[in-house]
Amino acid sequence: MSLLVFGHKNPDTDSICSAISLAHLKNELGVEATPYALGEVRKEAQYALDYFGVKAPEVLEDVKIQVKDLSYDKVKSLKPSDSVLNAYNTMIEKGTKTLPVVSVDGKFEGIITMVEIAKSLMYQHFRKVNIPLENVCYNLKGEVLVQCNDVFDGRVTTLSYGMEEIMNLLSEGDIAIVGNRYDIIEYAIDTKVSLLILTGKATLNEELTALAKANGVTVISVDVDTYTASNLINQCAEIEDIITRENLVLFNENDYVDDVKETMLSTNFRAYPVVDDNSKFLGLVSRRHLLNPTKKNVVLVDHNEFAQSADGIEQANIVEIVDHHKIGGISTDLPISVRVSPVGCCSTIIYNLYKENNVEVPKHIAGLLLSAILSDTLIFKSPTTTELDKKAVLELAKIAGVDYEAYGMDMFKAGTSLDEFSIEEIVNMDFKEFNMSGNRVGIGQVMTLDIDSILNKKDEYLSYINGTDYDMLVLAITDIIKEGSYLLYKANDSVIAEAFNVDANQGVFAEGVVSRKKQLVPNLTSAVKNM
Repeated sequence: MSLLVFGHKNPDTDSICSAISLAHLKNELGVEATPYALGEVRKEAQYALDYFGVKAPEVLEDVKIQVKDLSYDKVKSLKPSDSVLNAYNTMIEKGTKTLPVVSVDGKFEGIITMVEIAKSLMYQHFRKVNIPLENVCYNLKGEVLVQCNDVFDGRVTTLSYGMEEIMNLLSEGDIAIVGNRYDIIEYAIDTKVSLLILTGKATLNEELTALAKANGVTVISVDVDTYTASNLINQCAEIEDIITRENLVLFNENDYVDDVKETMLSTNFRAYPVVDDNSKFLGLVSRRHLLNPTKKNVVLVDHNEFAQSADGIEQANIVEIVDHHKIGGISTDLPISVRVSPVGCCSTIIYNLYKENNVEVPKHIAGLLLSAILSDTLIFKSPTTTELDKKAVLELAKIAGVDYEAYGMDMFKAGTSLDEFSIEEIVNMDFKEFNMSGNRVGIGQVMTLDIDSILNKKDEYLSYINGTDYDMLVLAITDIIKEGSYLLYKANDSVIAEAFNVDANQGVFAEGVVSRKKQLVPNLTSAVKNM
């Protein structure tokens, strides 16, 4: 099973680039891994992806356990043209009383059950139904002597009576069964039955063969007696007419197991068909398969808190965390690999993982790692910047073949235009949730070179912020040039004043505050404790 590698919700450049780069490293080391994004890729990250020719990762909605994560039964299926006898024998062989029926292109059509087979035979359902020649030859060990048609739908008649009775009984189009009674055989051909079954390996002479061809009568010789042929012919019929197609409960492979459990509790079927988005049959799932589901194996980058991670993360198997933030509240059932370092960017850690594993960093990966570090450290202006970050940037810029300062400013310009976004989108653009002394606190940060575009709409932003259900919410509008942030908040002025040493008012400029990790979060955490 492939590892799912992803960063936090509302992914920033580091989350996107770290996921791609770590997944690439895993694959180079022989571990199958796929990068994902927990949300839409933003302009800044997209600029980096486009610049270095890398496709954006697929958006991952959640990591909840789905039907496709279960070890459900990959059972043999039947076609509508299969014989009843074949269906019965397959059920006996597989030890089941239910089998799925699929079309020639694999799409689910319904199910057939032992009960329906028994009912149909008991009530002579197959007295006049479609019987393919292929089924007759297979089930009765038949040899075709004359073939005029492939499928027969006439009434089944066993010619074991005297000629007078047979003349009153036999009709054109019937399926006739007879031994080596050649007067009866000739009469049946003259009557233009659709299929003539000769039992006991009886054959035709040239004259009767020619007559059968002329009258359009298909003739086969079978290696069983008349009694056996009479019993088995009904079982050569297609199962088409006894397929159960209505009132079935089936699941898509992408359905959540939690929903499947509820459905199973309210229904009483032994097994449930599983299909894909194109209705292709995949297997059968039953209650026992829900007992030990296979969890998705995930690697978290650039975060380590449940609130910031994928929906359903508690149902996933976290195998590794690579991060540069404080340790959050994630717990695991088993020991895992954890790499958390106090550097300015998660991609700095991942770059060092490449070096530690002696894996060459290709140009496009170097470009992504570089982009992430420049973004998180604000081209070294953030107080979170370490010497490891600076060293990584110099080395990665050389591999990527760019001037990191010029490239960094171009990336920021591409990413800080807010013209296309709504107020709600801007507040949630780079947003994380925290628990501070029992308070649900949201912190959003947006970096822009056009501060006035936000501050001119201050009242509209505050209306949205105050309408949220957070106990506290702070939006930091970071000015890269002035190296500080303007603050809009839903909080007591005293908390903001203490946290950032300012005269608290909406839109106040907090000089030097540019990092959520090293300034916004710890400062607010301390101030909230003192409330």
